[in-house]
Amino acid sequence: MEISGGEQKRKVRKIGAGWLLRRRLITREIALAAVALLVATFAGCTYFREQPEIQPDRFAPPAPDRSWIEARSLREEYAVPPAPQRRGAGVTVIPSPANPPMPTGERQSLATLIDISLTNNPDTRRSWENARAAAAAYGASRAPYYPLVNTSGDAGYQRILFQALPRTAAIQQWQVEPMISLTYTLADFGRRSSEAEIARQQLAAANFTFNRVMQNVVFGVQRSFYALAAAKAAVQAAQENVELARTDLEAVQQRLDLGLATQPALLLARERKAQSEFELENAKTLVNDARAALAVAIGVPANQPLDVEPLQNQAVPKTLGQEVDELIATGVRERPDLSAEVARLRQSEAEQARARADWFPVLGVSANYTQSNWWYNFQAAPVNFTSQPQYAALVGFHWDLFTGFRRLNDDRRTEADRAAQRQSVRSLELQTIAEVWRSYYDFQTAVKRYEFAQALLAAAQEAYDDNIETYRQGLSTIVELLTADRDLANARFTMIQSTADVLTSSAAVANAVGAVTPGR
Repeated sequence: MEISGGEQKRKVRKIGAGWLLRRRLITREIALAAVALLVATFAGCTYFREQPEIQPDRFAPPAPDRSWIEARSLREEYAVPPAPQRRGAGVTVIPSPANPPMPTGERQSLATLIDISLTNNPDTRRSWENARAAAAAYGASRAPYYPLVNTSGDAGYQRILFQALPRTAAIQQWQVEPMISLTYTLADFGRRSSEAEIARQQLAAANFTFNRVMQNVVFGVQRSFYALAAAKAAVQAAQENVELARTDLEAVQQRLDLGLATQPALLLARERKAQSEFELENAKTLVNDARAALAVAIGVPANQPLDVEPLQNQAVPKTLGQEVDELIATGVRERPDLSAEVARLRQSEAEQARARADWFPVLGVSANYTQSNWWYNFQAAPVNFTSQPQYAALVGFHWDLFTGFRRLNDDRRTEADRAAQRQSVRSLELQTIAEVWRSYYDFQTAVKRYEFAQALLAAAQEAYDDNIETYRQGLSTIVELLTADRDLANARFTMIQSTADVLTSSAAVANAVGAVTPGR
């Protein structure tokens, strides 16, 4: 049968169209495969970038002056819900700038000194480095999930002698044997996962501990700040008391000049003036001691000029805004050191799981490839070259059937460790409750004493004003005047101390609750 020219052309066009369609389909499949490969590569890079073995510092506190913010999953695991909005002086949130100013001779605010301490205090930096080390250890603990690849090689010269009658023969040989090997654990029945979990809980404990160290440093700065401000206020009060004593002495001297006072009265007034001057010098000494304590708290040398805002510029809280039971619940939920103990409990549970995994075998694979190369000659014959590959692919199985009861006793030890750590958590929880309870009622007592001190100072001032006038008019004695003088001086010191006590006890409540959160 003959095919006409038209039919032949149609058949050629049909074949060409089919080939073009197949080419387009192949091109589309290649493009889709390339896109899928790019997506998989990007997803893989994103995945590995999020893993602790690649960037362990992402799992540690970001800086020594910024607290670690635990992930949502960790909050749920440790039963630490997000902190609710609170009110009152018992909760303090302190921001931390990137570059806090160093203290100068100018008066520094409490917030500024706290910022400096979070950067300079050795305790925060040491705890931060410990957390970073724990993060690196967590990354290293995940190494067994990856195959182990190594390479080695032997290269050198050998001269081998052997008897070949009637004389000794020798082979002179140069050789190079590079080798690459790979090993990978297929199944270890929980060994790797337990080791990684142990490291993860150690990291969580280190991060929580870092947060608690920051809170303690903040409280130390607050306590030292109020102590220095109170010491400076005491110096000012002592100077005012010296002026009171001078006023009394002048009043006595005037009455003595008029013949209305006796020499013993003048001596009593001079004694009171000398006593007030002694108290002034003693107050100045306490300022130096308080300044040194504050310098240590913020992490600067004690001989560096350092001054703080006056005590009267500090807002004195009258209430905490929460009842003691609410503060206790907050403390049990928010205290980082308690969360650290819970993490150590999880660590002990992971150690127990690790000990139990030793009862099971380990299954893995290994492979190696070696290229052996020799250059040799025999009895001065021409040099010969030989190159031979050597390779192997093996499946390994290892199971310790008897270890001298080590695994049994490891189970007992880890079980006891977990029980002991559980009691440590309980003990710290009770200590937290007791600390919040004590600090709460210490604050309530300090507020009452502050109110009494205000009333005492007002009454002492009024009594002294009346006594100095009546003494000048001859209606009161020198003993009554000096008694009013001493009462006013003591009332001033009492007022200063009660103010510092209220401020310090308020900071102590925040520290006991664990609500001071700098740098978030």
